Amino acid sequence: MTDDEIIQRIREQAPAGELPPPAPPEAVAELEAAVGHPMPALLKRIYLDVADGGFGRGGEALSLTDTTYSFSDSDRLLVEYLRWRERPNHPASVVPLLSWGCAIRSLVDYGTAEGRMWGWDPNVRCLKHALFPEDFTLAERLFGWLDGREDFPEAQAPAGSPDC
Repeated sequence: MTDDEIIQRIREQAPAGELPPPAPPEAVAELEAAVGHPMPALLKRIYLDVADGGFGRGGEALSLTDTTYSFSDSDRLLVEYLRWRERPNHPASVVPLLSWGCAIRSLVDYGTAEGRMWGWDPNVRCLKHALFPEDFTLAERLFGWLDGREDFPEAQAPAGSPDC
């Protein structure tokens, strides 16, 4: 599925008026400056051309500018990102995208052009290993959500770690 097809499917699956308006370019630039990497192209297109959050699994992608939308109980994305960066061993290029509930998160690596996905699940792994890379790109993850597959982040127990 191409980026254009993913964007069209996001627009088709969101009932009229449920997606917030697109984000202003300044909000994308502010986040990119904090991360030190450009937002992956597909994600940038979605935020700037489709909606400022409210897309993705359950329509819960974080907003760049607003915390009053009903789809999320989180702060705006920059604030959430800055909190994540405070965690030990957290790669600076990995940025939250949405919450699954129960402290489980999906994150995107801005340091990769395709937006490699990461998961956070402190319920099945110790906090030291709760953040883990996934075998998905942003496009693959979005396609799965649009196709009705939830694809929960699945953490494998780290080898040789008696703490987990």
